Amino acid sequence: MTSFPMHNFAGRTAVLLHRSDEPARRVAERCGSLGIHVLPRSGDLEAEAADRADMVILDIDTGHDGQLPWMPGQAPMPVVGLVGSESPGRLAWALNQGLDAYLPLSALGTLFSALVIAHETFARRAERRRRDAEAAARRGGRLDVIRAVLALMEDGGDEALALKQLRAMAMVEQVPLETAARRLLGGAAPRRAGGR
Repeated sequence: MTSFPMHNFAGRTAVLLHRSDEPARRVAERCGSLGIHVLPRSGDLEAEAADRADMVILDIDTGHDGQLPWMPGQAPMPVVGLVGSESPGRLAWALNQGLDAYLPLSALGTLFSALVIAHETFARRAERRRRDAEAAARRGGRLDVIRAVLALMEDGGDEALALKQLRAMAMVEQVPLETAARRLLGGAAPRRAGGR
């Protein structure tokens, strides 16, 4: 069973992108009850406002391409979509933006749940991107490992011995094998096991 951290949004800031005063007021009041400071906006989100926020809450009924200062799915913070009309086109737009959670305007009492889901979804997406980047770096480092093994073989010995030496270097430095290979190839040779 997965355990989730307890969330406390008090003291956080949310940019609220909504063009209608009454729904925006209701969302802001609900945010206020959770201790969230709201920065209301009626148009596009400027990068400066985004830099001052911890999350974004936006009306998907009036959402449009270019409204957010980042590429779809690349938000640097959790984004919650407010659902009003539930039209297929609006929902499709929101899904293409890669929003983290959705909240019907008729259910503002569940804002806390939507924020928890958004923050957890955002954290998992960020972790997945980190793991994917790490895996890509390792895949890209395979050639470096081969080159490092060949360089170690110049001192004499076979592939198995050279690979064992490279692994020992990586263990001593407590770095991935690919990093040890890059260090060896870059001239800053890792310390050998048992060496100084």
